[in-house]
Amino acid sequence: MPRTLYSPRLSDDVVRALYQEGQRRRLPMTRVADELLRQSLADSSREPSPPLKVQEAPPESNKRGAY
Repeated sequence: MPRTLYSPRLSDDVVRALYQEGQRRRLPMTRVADELLRQSLADSSREPSPPLKVQEAPPESNKRGAY
């Protein structure tokens, strides 16, 4: 039975940077992305993570109540 995996959408500038890095390393960009993500995840598991900044949505001036 085939698995369905989540495939996140990457920003165009990230795809461009991965492509260029793949060209530089002479590797497919998917392999470059895999290596970079694995390295980053391994590094972050060794260091304490900085606290996440939660960005609150600005208040809506013309917000109406529920009907």
